[in-house]
Amino acid sequence: MTASPPTVLLVDGYNIIGAWPTLKKLARRSLLDLARLRLVESLASYVAFRGYRATVVYDAYTQPTPARQERSPSGIEIFYTAYGETADACIERLCAQLQAKAYRVRVATSDRVQQWVIGGYNAEWLSAEQLWAEVQQAQEQIRRIQPKRLPSRRGIDFYLNPETFSRLNRWRLSGRDPVH
Repeated sequence: MTASPPTVLLVDGYNIIGAWPTLKKLARRSLLDLARLRLVESLASYVAFRGYRATVVYDAYTQPTPARQERSPSGIEIFYTAYGETADACIERLCAQLQAKAYRVRVATSDRVQQWVIGGYNAEWLSAEQLWAEVQQAQEQIRRIQPKRLPSRRGIDFYLNPETFSRLNRWRLSGRDPVH
């Protein structure tokens, strides 16, 4: 039995922001940085649960800025294209590179032209709505398999087993110096 190739999810960031209602609302309120952050946060548990690598591409097509690349704390790569380059062109380039390395590539965008182009790279296409549905489904599956937790408490007693907590409490009440 052969292992399936690793999967990379390429996301047209602004296309998804413009399609998901909560993110679209943030963008309209001039909170684009927050919308970008929320998109990456939404994808983090989904790609971890599915075992994917993910890259979100934002274009700087009309902004006179250089290309740059970041990595989120969850490991999602974030590309900002250079002035004059569209997210579509960047995604196409990444598709070609990943295809050459035998990755399974999924591209999330509702851009119909992009759908046809990425098909030429044997990449799978997901609309913004399909990606939203998959993210929601993964979150529900994660909730079902996580062990039920007791109501959240703060303090050291939540992190220690009862015996250790009891010993520390007895020591604290004894007034003895811990070093001597």
